[in-house]
Amino acid sequence: MILLSNYHFCFSQTDKYDSLYLNGRYRTFMIHLPVGYNSINKYPLVLAFHGGAPLGYQTIQYQSGLTKKSDSASFILVYPEGVKIAGNRTFNAGGCCAPSTTFKIDDVGFVNSLLNYLFKTSSIDTTRVYATGFSNGSLLCYRLANQLASRFAAIAPVAGDLVYYPWSPIREVPIISFHSYKDQNVKYFGGVTVGTTGTYFPPQDSIFNIISKGYKCKILKDTIFHNPNKYDHFVYKDCYCNALLEQYVSYDGEHSWPGGYSTGVEVSKQFSATYLMWEFFKKYTIDCSKASNSHVYFENTIVFPNPVFDFVNISNLKKGLNYTISDLSGKVIKNGITLGTIDVSNLSPAVYILNLNFGDSLKIYKIIKN
Repeated sequence: MILLSNYHFCFSQTDKYDSLYLNGRYRTFMIHLPVGYNSINKYPLVLAFHGGAPLGYQTIQYQSGLTKKSDSASFILVYPEGVKIAGNRTFNAGGCCAPSTTFKIDDVGFVNSLLNYLFKTSSIDTTRVYATGFSNGSLLCYRLANQLASRFAAIAPVAGDLVYYPWSPIREVPIISFHSYKDQNVKYFGGVTVGTTGTYFPPQDSIFNIISKGYKCKILKDTIFHNPNKYDHFVYKDCYCNALLEQYVSYDGEHSWPGGYSTGVEVSKQFSATYLMWEFFKKYTIDCSKASNSHVYFENTIVFPNPVFDFVNISNLKKGLNYTISDLSGKVIKNGITLGTIDVSNLSPAVYILNLNFGDSLKIYKIIKN
């Protein structure tokens, strides 16, 4: 049951309900520009994905309070909507959820196209793009971190799980997640969801073990805070690219947005997911500039010039390095081994992502080709 009667949905000068035509249908989304928006400035961008429900953006807008946070923290906020089929809106997160999975809706493609559109029409810092979502929208966040890792600086899943495999992102996307031990829709310890879908979700420990293994984290599930009357706070750290994995799990609340507004179920009062996620987000960009410095030649490596015309130069190398150059959608444009110079003269003018593989660590640069 969704109770939204006390919330007034209105459009202001900073709100725009828009759409893209993609794969034979219009894909809709709500854009909220923060109070005082000025196109001269570059703003962080947060995408917020709703859970499976008849309504679209209205539900997560109401339960999260993210619009208010957008105004106070000054970031652009966009609420994408799942395709409405048989009266229900869902996102295709891979292993869930119908009807989007049944009809093989390309929601990763939608998000990729949406980002391209937003970058052209709004003043956005493309290195500071983040994703959050509730329930089904949370599942999609994990898939985006897996398949569009070059576009997202960090994600914040709320009451969700990883259901798209294999886990093989091209960079380590930092993650902060929020859950409740009382959640019966996506059970913390795993199991079949309560309800009509009958979906099995793996235990949270299992998915974080998979992710932390991929990120080569040295410290696993370090307990920062534990109080069985309040909440637990866990971190997985010392990972590649300084990509912290962080989780808050409450002992109260159900399948809901912690610290937010109720849509008919108990909400945790132990912490605010909206506040904590933004504090987490603002630490990260996609540049991975604070990655591991386990090698001297890694610490002192400099990529220049930037912007670049014909050749990218890499200083202080002591051996050949594998590299890839991809566009902002994650498509690999060029790869090989470099001894200090990469010929990019045949690339079209655009922004690219350069990955240098040091064997036990990865350095990521954003380069501009003129």
